[in-house]
Amino acid sequence: MWSAANMVDALRGHWERWVQQRLPAARVTTLNQRKIFIVPSKTAVGLLMLIALLFLLGINFQNSLVYIICFWLLSLLLLTIFYTWRNLAGLTLTALGVEPCFAGEKAVLEVELTRPARQPKYALELAWEGEDQVQVDLVTAQTLRVKLSHSTSGRGYFKPPRLRIATQFPTGLALAWSYVYFDVRGLVYPAPVEKAFQPSGNTQRENVADGREIAGGSNDFGGIRDYQQGDGSKRIHWAKYAQTGKLYTKTFVDYASHALWLEWDELPMPGIEVRLSHLCRKVLEFHQEQREYGLRIPGILIEPGKGEAHKARCLQALALFGVQDA
Repeated sequence: MWSAANMVDALRGHWERWVQQRLPAARVTTLNQRKIFIVPSKTAVGLLMLIALLFLLGINFQNSLVYIICFWLLSLLLLTIFYTWRNLAGLTLTALGVEPCFAGEKAVLEVELTRPARQPKYALELAWEGEDQVQVDLVTAQTLRVKLSHSTSGRGYFKPPRLRIATQFPTGLALAWSYVYFDVRGLVYPAPVEKAFQPSGNTQRENVADGREIAGGSNDFGGIRDYQQGDGSKRIHWAKYAQTGKLYTKTFVDYASHALWLEWDELPMPGIEVRLSHLCRKVLEFHQEQREYGLRIPGILIEPGKGEAHKARCLQALALFGVQDA
């Protein structure tokens, strides 16, 4: 047997499905008659009751002046409803994108509002339920950009919930509103820990010049050694032979990159989210120190690099690790 709470939840769910079907998600939305809802405010309901009372008094006393007042108030209410609706009609909302953030921070959505020519818009309220709210006017400018923030909990993709845009202009006797579902999403990176793990010895090594020496190279002169059977004639140090009469062989070295590697398997702590948080902190630290680093996590290998683009690529890999729709 259904309780009152279950019935309310069922009605709310039906309303949500109907609204989503009527207002599909899109990056650009223009408000028209089909997308705008309007109802009288509490003040308007009181005004209607007053009009009804005055009308009854006019009938009772056969007073023409009371009739005139009733019809004047009613026409005022109807005009208010029309102009309140018109204050939203024709408005275009465009989602410009969601700024990346870290889990637990606020994701910021940037929206562009565009009004038709010679149709100024007043007192437009944009809000998420229980979140950020902003009120703007489009009077002198035809286009305006606003930013709204919304809380995030976990990493991955953040898809903005439905945005409510409403107005009670010009008299507050009517409330016109609409819901906008934006077909955009932003990245939420793992929350970095306060202090990251310290890399092991094989991850962070002492550098020689521009890197670590690799014996048996072919680029830079590394010294001489005694001649061994099989050494090519091109590598014999003939000048040394002319001085000493003994054969010596020239040696060469290459230099390995001094880039650091962030290794998933080298993290001693258990748990996926904890490891991602530690790696996230190290990415931020290496980027701030302008160091060259690479990232190796299960299924993903990012070659060493540095710069903003490289940092964004590494953070994106950490944010979408294990996310099904990545």
